[in-house]
Amino acid sequence: MLPASPPERFAVAAFDALLAHIAIVDADGVIVAVNRAWTAFARSNGGTGNDVGLNYLGICDGAQGADGCDARAIAAGIRAVMAGEQRLYELEYPCHTPTGPRYYVARVTRFEQDGAHYALVAHENITRRKLAELEVMALNAMLERRVEERTAALEATQHDLQRLNTELSARNQELSQFVYVASHDLQEPLRTLGAYADILRHRYQGKQLDERADTYLGHITEQVARARQLVRDVLALATISEEAPREAVDLGETCREVWTALKGSEDAQLMICGPQTVWANPPQMRQLLGNLLGNALKFHGDTPLHVELKAREDGDLIHFVLHDNGIGIAPEYAEKVFGMFQRLHGRTPTGGNGIGLAVCRRIAERHGGRIWMEAGEGGGTAVHFTLPVGGPDDREGQATEVEKTEVEKTGSERGLSSS
Repeated sequence: MLPASPPERFAVAAFDALLAHIAIVDADGVIVAVNRAWTAFARSNGGTGNDVGLNYLGICDGAQGADGCDARAIAAGIRAVMAGEQRLYELEYPCHTPTGPRYYVARVTRFEQDGAHYALVAHENITRRKLAELEVMALNAMLERRVEERTAALEATQHDLQRLNTELSARNQELSQFVYVASHDLQEPLRTLGAYADILRHRYQGKQLDERADTYLGHITEQVARARQLVRDVLALATISEEAPREAVDLGETCREVWTALKGSEDAQLMICGPQTVWANPPQMRQLLGNLLGNALKFHGDTPLHVELKAREDGDLIHFVLHDNGIGIAPEYAEKVFGMFQRLHGRTPTGGNGIGLAVCRRIAERHGGRIWMEAGEGGGTAVHFTLPVGGPDDREGQATEVEKTEVEKTGSERGLSSS
């Protein structure tokens, strides 16, 4: 094993091998030694490179121009370290050239040699790190500026939305009031007109009026009834609100109640299968089923009417299918019938005002579901609609056991439906 070499053997070579520009300054500020990097840097910047013996403090104190402030700060740091006021002094400063930016960090420490104190002054090139830091700072500033701009734009947009929502709420309230007042004001003259037409028909039909006059009175009565039903339908459509109170509703039981109220023909049949509990507004559910079952009763074929309500869970919704064996619908009209005032059968005893299915769509969408129509398998019509399952606290396991009942009801149709 080779004997250990004394550190002094490598001191000079290691001193010159350092990349930092290093000078050793005595207590008076005179440079007593420099390394090779210091000499090379001095020569590259117009100096002789032989800085030993120069008073570094005097040079720094007398510096002028853009670098003068940093030079004087370094001189003050050297004095503070030599006086023992601080152990280490550091300063990052720019030192640009015509060819590009440069950045350095000056570090000053004190050491003792042969009973005297000296300052070791090192200048290290940190250009790459500083440029990276400046780039990050510029990016951060740009991002902060963009965030401020986006925030200001978002606040302006939110302000506009709040204003528009306020205006929309006010207009909706005004519209609701208008619809209510208009429906009341429209129905009053219609009731009067219908009453006088009934008086004329009962007092003079077959007596002082001929057959043509009787026919005219019949037309007047019929159109008054249609107009009154139209006003009620428009009012029903306008008053459907998604803020309506909701609760757990057994749609199967509601369907049976509506079917009973409609009193279908003697041989009409209703079957209900699958989970039926939904989270909905009960009056709107009765209106929805009333319109759909009413259509099934009105547009049945020659065979006895058979209606089936099936259901299956689909995530947070229940998918219902109301299928009948009626006259059916052509595929090209399956979407059209959900529009306002859309009739496929004209103004006939079976034709409605064209609002019933629009009401159904409004109800389904207000509950977060949807509704559509398809041709049924084996004929007839299949109306699909989805509604939220159960309630907010008991949506899991809310489906009831599968049931299948057949109900036969008698009588003629009543006015719970319109289409």
